[in-house]
Amino acid sequence: MLQKVKSFLSKGNHAQWCLFMLFAFILFIKCILFHWDAFLSILISSAWQDPLSFYKFYIAKLLMPLFIASFVFVTKHYWWTFVVSLLVDIWCIANLIYFKTYDAFLSVNDILLVGNMDGAWSSITAYFDGSMIFMLLLTIIWGIFVLMFLKNIESRKWMTFILILPILFVLAYLNNYFVYNLKFRSDASKEEASQIEVEQEEWISFADPNGRIKTYMNYIPFYEIYKQATDDGSLPQPNFMDYYIKSQSVISDLIAVNLYYLCNSNSPGDIIQLSNIEKESILPYIHPTMAQPLPTKNLIVILVESLENWPLHHAIENQEIAPYLTKLKQQEHILYCDKIKCQTLGGNSADGQMIINSGLLPTQNGVACMLYGNNVYPNFAHFYTNSILVNPWPRIWNQDTMSIRYSYTQKIEPLSAQWEDAQVFENSIKQLQNSKYPVCLMAITVSTHAPFNRVRNNKIQTKAPSVLNRYMQCLNYTDSCIADFMNYIIKDSLLSQSTVVITGDHTIFKPAMLNEFTNYAKEQNLSIASGENYCPLIIYSPQIKGNIQITDTCYQMDIFPTILHLIGCEDYYWKGFGVNILDSTARHNRPISEQEAFELSDKLIRNNYFAGIEM
Repeated sequence: MLQKVKSFLSKGNHAQWCLFMLFAFILFIKCILFHWDAFLSILISSAWQDPLSFYKFYIAKLLMPLFIASFVFVTKHYWWTFVVSLLVDIWCIANLIYFKTYDAFLSVNDILLVGNMDGAWSSITAYFDGSMIFMLLLTIIWGIFVLMFLKNIESRKWMTFILILPILFVLAYLNNYFVYNLKFRSDASKEEASQIEVEQEEWISFADPNGRIKTYMNYIPFYEIYKQATDDGSLPQPNFMDYYIKSQSVISDLIAVNLYYLCNSNSPGDIIQLSNIEKESILPYIHPTMAQPLPTKNLIVILVESLENWPLHHAIENQEIAPYLTKLKQQEHILYCDKIKCQTLGGNSADGQMIINSGLLPTQNGVACMLYGNNVYPNFAHFYTNSILVNPWPRIWNQDTMSIRYSYTQKIEPLSAQWEDAQVFENSIKQLQNSKYPVCLMAITVSTHAPFNRVRNNKIQTKAPSVLNRYMQCLNYTDSCIADFMNYIIKDSLLSQSTVVITGDHTIFKPAMLNEFTNYAKEQNLSIASGENYCPLIIYSPQIKGNIQITDTCYQMDIFPTILHLIGCEDYYWKGFGVNILDSTARHNRPISEQEAFELSDKLIRNNYFAGIEM
């Protein structure tokens, strides 16, 4: 059998044409696998229900594999096909892991941050699945096929290659004509389609993140669309990358994001200038007195890695996942907000720290702590002569620099390896015992970090999917550590007068992962069955009378102004874009939308605005 295959491939043009078709097919299958793993759909039923959609979907996934494979006609060596197949695997797997972690796809700036993963590489294993393994297996099989059956050839078929290119261009143009033409979109109204027919040129229309309608000609380069899809041509939105990958392919995206990076003159990390109108739009969030507050009470912030709200709702399979926090939220002097919307972007934990420490939202392109680590940031720590950051994981997200930018005067961190949460709180207690009051302390936990295998805790055993079960086990451990710490705080006559803030730096399960938990979540009546998750916020303070439960959806940007209120520092020069959660009127009459806050905050950070404010 093997001899017959070798004989067939050695005759005439068989080898090149077989290689062309098989290699294109391998890359095509990888595109389909990627789409299935990311979006759980490959439109099989559309073949008979909506043939046009079927054509648009599959031709878009096939065009780039055909283009790449066509180069076999002008090369003497075939080993490069194995290298390309492996590179496609790396790109697909990296994007899938990033998508499941951040609900977004990779840009060049994200790739440049890969060196900042020191100590966190194990977190990617939580999202490795069968589709990724199958992609790698296809590459291995392809490598064996090339090695066994294909030999280098002498002749190059330039004419074949040159003829293939215009055919692919025509197919690409037709595909884009159908994709970007409202007449062929199932979600377009008849009125829209009729209007389009009257016009001489075909346009695509869709709403940008602000709800505004933008229009584009039916076929223009990706990076031009990418730049126009944003407010100032420099902030590509993750949802537009989703749209592009869905309508084109993940391999096309590899080329597109690099083109955009090369063609964009306003790169992340550049300091920009604000217009007079932009400066005026910021004034409502600057306190006119420019006062320097002097708090008299201690502030303790516990930033819990990946803390989500649903384990605090009720027992799961007759087991309390976070028994202490569940009980604490019902006690006196407590503010409990159940739904804090996570507003982190590409920086995840780093973004969460920045939002809570400074009241600013993250930059929409790149990670602020890496690109703008030398900026000046407003923060509550500099109110205190004695401010302490207890950080179990110092060698990630530029922590050495950012702890100074957030005005912490002391960093308490391990000299080697990493601490678990028990050690974080033991060191926090030691610092509080030896500090002069008032003191500000932020303790960062890490034991609930993905892939949730840092601690072994068999107290929680459920029938949940393995990654979800491990998360609950780790959270149960972290909850017990918080219990010991809080019991010490509340029993101490001086520390019991402190304001203690407990919240998550971000949620951990993005839509791609939540889909896998749907059945179990419905069985156990978990709120994540809806496909949404939130961080909880628990604040203990003697200033809070009784027990206040807030079920409204609030935002991470609300935590900063709430802290300012509770420590008596509301006249600080920076108010933040959020509102004091305790103020019901403010919660229901926000002066700025979330998207507007993102845009303004992005400009403030990229302008280094606060460096020009005298404090």
